[in-house]
Amino acid sequence: MSPRETLVDPEPRRTPEAGPPGPVSIVMLVHNEAKVIEHVVRGFHREIVSRLAGSEFIVAEDGSRDGTTAILERLRDELGLRLIHRDERRGYTRALKDALALPTHELILFSDSDGQHDPADFWRLVKRIPYCDMVIGFKQPRQDPAYRVAMSRVFNRLVGLVFKFGFHDVNCGFRLMRRALVQDLLRDEWQMRACTFTEFTIRAFYKGYAITEAPIRHLPRPFGASRGVPLRGIPRSILHVLTQFADLKRKIRAGTL
Repeated sequence: MSPRETLVDPEPRRTPEAGPPGPVSIVMLVHNEAKVIEHVVRGFHREIVSRLAGSEFIVAEDGSRDGTTAILERLRDELGLRLIHRDERRGYTRALKDALALPTHELILFSDSDGQHDPADFWRLVKRIPYCDMVIGFKQPRQDPAYRVAMSRVFNRLVGLVFKFGFHDVNCGFRLMRRALVQDLLRDEWQMRACTFTEFTIRAFYKGYAITEAPIRHLPRPFGASRGVPLRGIPRSILHVLTQFADLKRKIRAGTL
């Protein structure tokens, strides 16, 4: 397999006449989202699970302390969620890796749980998955503060220059993947504690998986501020990312990634 070129879909959002070949596994990580999580879960369940018989909805709750757990337990009983609860906070990378080991279906949809992704955009990704192994959403337009939009553009260009590909939103937390790709990458030792899906994409690309993109809506966060790295933590995160990029690049050149 060889990586595919990025595709841009000019068509208006619409639901295709036929869904994917079989059910889908939805994976969602949750931490302290009590104000929005019921709205998010019901939206994904209504748009996807209720329309694709046999689909599963895996919610990995990572040490919340704001009442999120009780809401998810109630929704589990009502909607048949597969709820994985941890009292201790494991952090995004560890929680993600644990959660991605759980799906049982061929197609896996991952989405952030902050209410900024439209579950209807799943159908946009579905149109592309027959031709590749992973479809990454890219936000049009991005509903974040101006400094975060600027940082994202610089970051994506930097990743493209270093790793020789041209994805608009390499770290996007809304993507559709084949289970074989996910299982393959789970065998690796992930090393980035920030921008986890960036490393995920880099590893998939250099393993030869076919990857494309699809434009998706990015909704304003319904409650609270963005959960991204705070301004005071940005310098440390940049240093970490650049160090890990250099290490990943060395491994790619040595054929040990």
